[in-house]
Amino acid sequence: MNKTIKTTLTSGALIAGAALVSGCSMFSGEKKEDPGVIPFQTISSGAYSGTVKNWDNKQQPVLCTLIRSQSEWEYWFQPTQALNSAKRKLPLRSQDALAPKAEYFETRQLLLATRVIQAPDSIERGQVFTPESVIMKNGVLTLRYRFASPASGATYDVKDFLLVEIPKESYTTGPIRFVENGQNVCDISR
Repeated sequence: MNKTIKTTLTSGALIAGAALVSGCSMFSGEKKEDPGVIPFQTISSGAYSGTVKNWDNKQQPVLCTLIRSQSEWEYWFQPTQALNSAKRKLPLRSQDALAPKAEYFETRQLLLATRVIQAPDSIERGQVFTPESVIMKNGVLTLRYRFASPASGATYDVKDFLLVEIPKESYTTGPIRFVENGQNVCDISR
C-alpha cells in the first residue's frame, strides 16, 4: 500500500510539473509586442512653472497640440512662477523649472491636451486626465485618455492638462488624433 501511495504521489507530482512547464511555454514568447504601440510617460502638470496660453474654450473645449521644441513650448506655455516671483520681488527657487531645456527636445516630444475646468480638490487632482495609450496605426498617431470632470464644488476654473512624453523617433510627420473617453476631440494635420 505504501508503494502504491508513493507511486501515485510521484506520478501526480510529475503530471503537475509537466502541466506547469507546458503552461509556461504556452505563454512565453507567443505574445508579440505590437510595433504600433508607442512607449509614453506622463509629465505632471506641476512639473514646470507655467500655464497653457489662453484660447477660446467655448468654441474649442479641448486644446490639443504636439510640442517638438523649446520655442513651441514657449508658444503654448506662459511662465507664471516667474511673473509671480517678480511681482513679489522673490527669487525663483532653484527647483522651479520654467520649461524643458532645449536638449530635452532632441530625443523627446510632448502631446498636450488641455481644458478649462472647475478647480479640482486635492483628491481629484491626479484623476482628471488619465492616459491610456499612444498608438501609431495607418500613419495616424493616436493618444487615448480618460477625462473626469472634477466635482469639487470650487467656485473658480483653472486650465488643467495632460502632457504625454513620447520618443521623437516614434513620430515625425502625419496626422495626430486625440481620443477622450472614446470620443475624438482633436485632429491635427501635419
